[in-house]
Amino acid sequence: MLKSVPHYDAYQSSFHEAFQPELYAIIDALPKAGHAIDVPCGNGFYARRLAEHFGDRLTAADSNDEYLRAARAAVGAPVEVRKADAYELPFEAATFDLVWCAQSLISLAPERAVREMFRVVKPDGVVAILEVDEFHRVLLPWPTELEAALPLAVRAATVQRYGDGCKTSPARRLRGVLKEAGFRSVRRITYPFDRAAPFDPLTVAFLIRHFEYLRSLVYEHLLAPMRKTFDHVTDPDAADSLYRLPDAELICINAVYLALPHSPQPK
Repeated sequence: MLKSVPHYDAYQSSFHEAFQPELYAIIDALPKAGHAIDVPCGNGFYARRLAEHFGDRLTAADSNDEYLRAARAAVGAPVEVRKADAYELPFEAATFDLVWCAQSLISLAPERAVREMFRVVKPDGVVAILEVDEFHRVLLPWPTELEAALPLAVRAATVQRYGDGCKTSPARRLRGVLKEAGFRSVRRITYPFDRAAPFDPLTVAFLIRHFEYLRSLVYEHLLAPMRKTFDHVTDPDAADSLYRLPDAELICINAVYLALPHSPQPK
């Protein structure tokens, strides 16, 4: 049976579309020499840009059939697109100079996935992981009482859904996970993506998806007055909603972890 795309696909795609220039700039800053793998590659959004740098030296891998179809269409020949389990990649040890993984650890067991990345990266290669912290991912000018309530609701929802208050924030534990897997050098680079009102159509589309996701995650964990406030400020028809505030600013915070199997040699 073919796997359909996951429930978060539309939300993730809206993020890609709204912040494509910044996300592709992150890809452009990665090392370009050698053989690279994008795993899990999803619909091929990042693989498309990686293919411009690596060509037939890029492998895109995922376990989802629909995503593999989309990735093949996105990258075209001669990129290798393979069905693969992120925990058991069908490659020899020390195959890749670059392993790229973007916003996938919430749907994976991070320790298992990172151990496999360590296995397939070359001793002088690099693993680059883009991840977020749901508590601080999207900063907006919420009413202060709601802004204080939202992190508590996020934590309660994450514990209820996953039994772990940090599951939706993989970046919080990633440095430790990487070091436990054997990486000797771990560097974090934080990327803030900024937008200011009036928001462009792609940012508005992202906000719509973001508020839908946030509602599904936290709404039942907010008190009634906070629900009312949430409804109002996320209503696109309200004159003072977050969509329409004349001086509103949106900051989307992302982190890239660059992990090396060995400590870099001093110059």
